[in-house]
Amino acid sequence: MISVAGIRGIVGNSLTPESFIRYVLAFGTLIEGGPVVVGSDTRLTRDMMRHLAFAALESCGCQIYDIGLVPTPTVGLMVRELGASGGIAITASHNPAEWNAYKFFDEQGSFLTKEQNLRMLEIANCGTFRRASYKTVGKVTRCTTAIERHIERVLAQVDVEAIRNRGFRVVADCVNGVGNLILPPLLEQLGCTYKILFDDINREFAHNPEPLPENLRELCSEVQRFHADLGLAVDPDADRLALVDETGSPLGEERTITLAAASILEHKKGPVVVNLSTTRAMDDVTKAAGVPLYRTPIGEANVVAKIRATNAVIGGEGNGGVIYPPVHCGRDAATGVALILHTLAKKGLTLSQLNGAIPNYKIVKTKFARGERNVAEILARMREEFRDALELVSEDGLKAVFADSWVHLRPSGTEPVVRVFAEAPTEAAAQRLVDRVWERVINTP
Repeated sequence: MISVAGIRGIVGNSLTPESFIRYVLAFGTLIEGGPVVVGSDTRLTRDMMRHLAFAALESCGCQIYDIGLVPTPTVGLMVRELGASGGIAITASHNPAEWNAYKFFDEQGSFLTKEQNLRMLEIANCGTFRRASYKTVGKVTRCTTAIERHIERVLAQVDVEAIRNRGFRVVADCVNGVGNLILPPLLEQLGCTYKILFDDINREFAHNPEPLPENLRELCSEVQRFHADLGLAVDPDADRLALVDETGSPLGEERTITLAAASILEHKKGPVVVNLSTTRAMDDVTKAAGVPLYRTPIGEANVVAKIRATNAVIGGEGNGGVIYPPVHCGRDAATGVALILHTLAKKGLTLSQLNGAIPNYKIVKTKFARGERNVAEILARMREEFRDALELVSEDGLKAVFADSWVHLRPSGTEPVVRVFAEAPTEAAAQRLVDRVWERVINTP
């Protein structure tokens, strides 16, 4: 899978060393042998991927800053901190354990743009790579302060004393990923009493790593047993955050950016950016604040580009991704945690009360294997089927928008699937839109 979300595959199958090393060589060539920050999540294949990256980058003459096991946003943040020409995060994010990937960052600490990715792919395909002499090959320098510096940036954006005075009780599901390396010290500095579920970074992911409600049953139960104020769930590379309220009820990924944006807009006005599949509750939040809302094709790189173009105060995606530029212009679970705790502390509310103050719509998210299906034909049938929509948006797949609902079909950039998302006032209404796509678009010969 090749997209703005990186180069990923299944180890021992579509991910082979001889193919993936070409992309790192192409990246080292693209940045003209400049310094590179490299970090990884906890996947069992991390060492293989690290050694491949180091060898390729050294052969291009790149100085390598090895920041070890860190969240993906830490890689982007450290590119800026160290003045590097780019970065590589070794992670397949929410994909299952057999997947791994390289995610490439530019000198601004953000994922490569579509144009930069296309140039890198051209270099990989032609095979003309930068070659350093034996005297100028790159070297690896270990940097051990990356997470500490990340936490400092997060804490600078919230009222630490107010959060400490509230004395929150927190349960966090870190799914044996790098969340274990950033959430405990962050929660300690915020004065929280906490319990971590799945805290062994040397074991395989404890469950399906995508932080969806159906994968968080143990977290929901533990929030109740621990009498916690809230539960936190992060994916393996800790760039996505899902919330569970004090009753043990999962709020769903969409509510993370919604609550974080509402919090920021109370004291800082400005544009907000989300993607096309993010909840329409964002329209309510931005309308109440009197600020513009911009929507982009799905993909962090697309959202970040629009954030920079509009000087937005906050942005993100409905998959639990919060992007707050004062910390780092990339999805960051640690920032999301701090912003939510800050708001709860300042308002004196429970998480369910905070959530209840914002309209909540029902989203149904489904996917089906792409297989041999012709995506162009599917999209053409989709356009024909939803001629009754008020608006058809074709920036990313096709989104049909109605007065109080929408449905979006698009090929995934991270899995060999086609995704169908629908949102409506009720789950039944959203499901009817999905069923309409399935029965009349996908299953039509």
